[in-house]
Amino acid sequence: PSQGTGALFRIRLAGGSAPCIYLSPQDPRPLCHPAIDRALQLSGAGGPPHVKLTVEWDMSTKERLFGNIQEEVVQDAESVRLQQQAHRQQHSCTLDECFQLYTKEEQLAPDDAWRCPHCKVPQQGTVKLSLWTLPDILIIHLKRFRQVAEHRHKLTTLVRFPLRGLDMAPHVAQRGQPGGQLLGRWAPWQPPLRLPPGCPRDYLYDLYAVCNHHGSMQGGHYTAYCCNALDGRWYSYDDSRVEGVREAEVSTRSAYILFYQRRHAVSA
Repeated sequence: PSQGTGALFRIRLAGGSAPCIYLSPQDPRPLCHPAIDRALQLSGAGGPPHVKLTVEWDMSTKERLFGNIQEEVVQDAESVRLQQQAHRQQHSCTLDECFQLYTKEEQLAPDDAWRCPHCKVPQQGTVKLSLWTLPDILIIHLKRFRQVAEHRHKLTTLVRFPLRGLDMAPHVAQRGQPGGQLLGRWAPWQPPLRLPPGCPRDYLYDLYAVCNHHGSMQGGHYTAYCCNALDGRWYSYDDSRVEGVREAEVSTRSAYILFYQRRHAVSA
């Protein structure tokens, strides 16, 4: 501007909900703009909240300042590289950790207070999910898709699950107290629930099949890994193509639905 060139460039918000939103380069705080706030709220998962800006230069001014360069390479700062590297690393967890989070006790919000039957005063309590009984065939559906605002994402977290000896005992409601198989702790005014006498106590499961999803929210493809009950080997099923796979290849980031069978269940 000191050379009388006027505005050297314009800053445009890319990927926003409304097209062609320009910020003022002369503004000392150009990012303090309602459009930036909306873009940050819709940035979704995959890293810290971020926006994408496009700098549109006046061509004659750009050529005079930088030369006639057809293909320019802009070096990112070191902090940008570190952020990208950190978020490219896919986190992993175990199936046991998934069950621990699923059955974790949670504090209810003040808006969800419940009325105490004794004092008739709203109380801020806790809620906890527990497994009461287990079936012979245990089907576990992993959450692979989620929606954040207007954006939908596929989750590719590696969930490490055992092929044999999945122990579900730590995730079942407490039993075996004196006087019967009581379920958890119960208030004095509530009758305790008791399990049927013949309820099975075998909590060990073996994996026999995995449904895999490949692709994104917009489209994808399903394959399966299945264990042959006759030879005990694992096979990959991809439409009409069937081939053997190693046990180490069964647990992948594409695993979507897991099929377990109780170890001592009577086969049909």
